[in-house]
Amino acid sequence: MKCFWTGVLFSLVVTDVVALQCYSCNGNSDCRDTETCKEHQQMCKTTVMTIISRPKISTYFLKGCDVSGKANNSISHLLGYRLVFLAEEFCETDLCNSDVPKEVPRVRDMIRVRGHNENLLNCYSCTAADNTCNNSSLTTMRCFWPQDKCIDITSLTDPEFPKDQERIKGCGQLSHCQDTLGFQNHNSFHMVKCCNASWCNNDIQGYKWASLPLNGVKCHSCEGDTTQGCALDNITTVQCRGPMTKCLEASGIHGISGNNSVVKGCASPSWCDSPYTSIYKNLGSVETHCCTGDLCNSLIIDGQLKPSPRSQASHFTLVHHTIMSTSFLLFIVFLLS
Repeated sequence: MKCFWTGVLFSLVVTDVVALQCYSCNGNSDCRDTETCKEHQQMCKTTVMTIISRPKISTYFLKGCDVSGKANNSISHLLGYRLVFLAEEFCETDLCNSDVPKEVPRVRDMIRVRGHNENLLNCYSCTAADNTCNNSSLTTMRCFWPQDKCIDITSLTDPEFPKDQERIKGCGQLSHCQDTLGFQNHNSFHMVKCCNASWCNNDIQGYKWASLPLNGVKCHSCEGDTTQGCALDNITTVQCRGPMTKCLEASGIHGISGNNSVVKGCASPSWCDSPYTSIYKNLGSVETHCCTGDLCNSLIIDGQLKPSPRSQASHFTLVHHTIMSTSFLLFIVFLLS
């Protein structure tokens, strides 16, 4: 009887750690090649970019494996005379990324929605690629879906983030975007804003040249692992600005290297409850700690999150439980044997 239950539990453990299979594609066609994900990759991804430049329509597909914790998002914006749609969708079972995200537009659907819906927002649109986002004469676009909001995304990272994506305004459906989402440290500045009224994304402040006002909070700042970037002698102090009133520290698996990585800095309260640390820092299985008070983000030492003192106000988010469940099953197997 013990052998039976041992076999059952062992099969559950093996099932839990078998590598994920995803469709893999990188090009102008929705291909059906597959790939086996690495150990730290627990989700399948589908990214589709559609560019409409009359009379031509171009579509670019990117499918493959990715780390866990990221959310489905879609945006649309103008780039000169071209209209750009970008949709990204994630799932977590074998070959689940077979379909095109539902946010990807079809020309007929777009025409039909525009012709019969008077509740679509008008939003300002620009990109850093054409240097229009800091211009008082912003271009206007009309959104295509009733769920769209006006968006304003700023991402300043030196030197990793593409220069043409430092600022984007347009329409979109973004996760957790009810309040201003913001993060900053010595290495990067990210701000995501959504609003639900026509032309509400009219902010033309150049965050690259004019910083937000200081808010009086100080936090530890670093990015990297415990030997480079977030070693004890690499951790610096950053003065927080604008809505970034919380100190944040997060630990997760880096999407490219597969190594444990740490991020510390200032964050808005809404960022602490959102998936944007995973999205912008490419971290999976993220464990996040946000706290109130100067330099309170000091619990992650040597890559491990230490227990929080009871007197300290804090917030924890656990995204992934595979390791815990596997360890528990192995412990039961050991007892039965």
